[in-house]
Amino acid sequence: MTPEGDRRLEVTADLRLEVDGVPVRVEASGSEISVTSDDVRRLFAAVRVAGGAATQGSPGRTELARVADTLAGHGLTARLDGPAGRVLSLGADVDSPAGSALLGTRRARLHPAGALRSSGPVPVAAAGLLLIAIAALARRRRR
Repeated sequence: MTPEGDRRLEVTADLRLEVDGVPVRVEASGSEISVTSDDVRRLFAAVRVAGGAATQGSPGRTELARVADTLAGHGLTARLDGPAGRVLSLGADVDSPAGSALLGTRRARLHPAGALRSSGPVPVAAAGLLLIAIAALARRRRR
């Protein structure tokens, strides 16, 4: 049990799911969340559509910063990997000056090599929405 006021979460997960036909694997242990997809581009497209439907507009830097800061506030770090390696890192263990300039928060880091080689350009905000959905599920299960 955490002390009162401590917002840190610990997550244990081993999920395999499909998002609009795109296989996704989510593994978590403690404060580390790993999301892996063989088709990052299609995954982002599906998440972007869902995020746009929920927010009445395409997700952007503001939503990504909110996701990264929420994860960090709960002591969680999420990493998205594609077939060519790491694409995006968000949360507590990330401190990126470039993320601040490019993505609107120091708590987000785009990994250019993995992003560019993972099925084309990466809409970063969509990845953030996927990761916050996973964090929200973990939080609900903890209650």
